Amino acid sequence: MIVDGYNVIHAWPVLKRALQESGLEDARRQLLRSMAEYAAQTGDAVTVVFDSHGRSSGVQTEVVDGVTVQYGSSTATADHVIERLAYDAARSGGADGVIVATSDRLQREMVSAMGVATMSALALQDEVARVRAAQEQTSGGLRHAATQARRLEDGLSDETRRRLEQMRRGQSSDADHTG
Repeated sequence: MIVDGYNVIHAWPVLKRALQESGLEDARRQLLRSMAEYAAQTGDAVTVVFDSHGRSSGVQTEVVDGVTVQYGSSTATADHVIERLAYDAARSGGADGVIVATSDRLQREMVSAMGVATMSALALQDEVARVRAAQEQTSGGLRHAATQARRLEDGLSDETRRRLEQMRRGQSSDADHTG
């Protein structure tokens, strides 16, 4: 999955609010955290692309919590980086395994023409929420099962407990006296 970072930040209400209240770095950090959780749960490789915003020339790449982050440069915008990634996937025959998440209509048309699937920023938000809810449901089920798990002795009848206690103490049971 290739994510148009600033496009998504401006589209997701929670990230847009973070941008307005805490600034760009916090909004980026929240997006990357969400995408890292998504990648961890789905096993999908995720690349988030941002424009350079004051970074030096040349596309810069780093990995943050398992998410590849690429920054455009003064000569290659985030859109150019996304188009290059989509083109490389199409050229290598892997276009059908890539999705570009952006609400930029022109960007979506461009990568779609290369055979790469797209989804809007809000569709990505829904997908991330769906994966998170499924994980929470699974985790909640595991937590519930753990709290419901009982020791073996909790499932025994009173009579069986009494007999086992007698055996533990070396006392013979009533059945031993009948012979």
